[in-house]
Amino acid sequence: MSTRDDVIGADLFSASAQRIVDYLNAHTPIPDWSVSRIAGGEQVHVHVHPEAFLSVGQREPWPETFCIRMLGGAARVVPDSLADPDYADHPAAGHVRAYAGFPIVDDLGNTFGTLCGVGPDPLQGIEAVDVELIELMGSLLSSQLAMSRTADRERRAGEIAVALAHTDALTGLTNRRGWDLLVSDAQQRVTAYGDPVAVAVIDLDGLKKVNDVHGHAAGDDLIRGAAAALAATATESDRVARYGGDEFVVLSNNVPAARLDAHFAAFQHSLEQVGISASIGYAPTNPGVVSIADAFTLADAAMYEAKQERRIA
Repeated sequence: MSTRDDVIGADLFSASAQRIVDYLNAHTPIPDWSVSRIAGGEQVHVHVHPEAFLSVGQREPWPETFCIRMLGGAARVVPDSLADPDYADHPAAGHVRAYAGFPIVDDLGNTFGTLCGVGPDPLQGIEAVDVELIELMGSLLSSQLAMSRTADRERRAGEIAVALAHTDALTGLTNRRGWDLLVSDAQQRVTAYGDPVAVAVIDLDGLKKVNDVHGHAAGDDLIRGAAAALAATATESDRVARYGGDEFVVLSNNVPAARLDAHFAAFQHSLEQVGISASIGYAPTNPGVVSIADAFTLADAAMYEAKQERRIA
């Protein structure tokens, strides 16, 4: 029998969102439906029933979407975008002729994203869809989101505390076991809510030479110095761990894709400031397309590429 502690709000929200987009696809003349996330200047489609236009993980600049106009006061149901003065000038209006959109708000009352549908053909008038039903489903998703986030908050706090308790003896940072727990938590949020998460892999340059020339105590000092610099640079959104040997990893939450270069450059700069040379690679996740494991692989490959470039230079 399940207890309250067993409830994972992320899974409940995912199931609810998918059932709603599947239902609307089957019972409205609009074929493509999505529960999307608005974050970091982008709209990301997280739960989708696609026919032609939408797919899981599809990203669009937020200022260029139909939904930003809807949230700005334009019609929530548009039988023909070319005939609606608020949408007719949109670059996509020629091939997205039908549109419906309703806001989804989170437990803090902030806009989380939208429930939206698009289709290539105009509707036979606004009466072709049950506007009240779609609005009700948007409201239900907001309620489900609020309950899911609330249900997860206490559970996640406990799980993260356990993860952070797994520390590396040499540096005091989270160790590999703790990192794996943090990744598990973050992957749930990426899959369910489209939370922006990115991974960086940082490898120190020249540790073997330091060990060979100056001894392992000097090598340990180098590792401790790197750990201290990385920890000092981390924001509240970052989790830094020692992955093993001379390799460190960073899990960054809620950093917009456009800011990732500057965000991770700060970590490399902090190492340079204390005289430590390192190579870094990073990659963002994408719901349904790039998992955290995939992002780690991409970040690791980028790190090795950077290391090769540094050797050539």
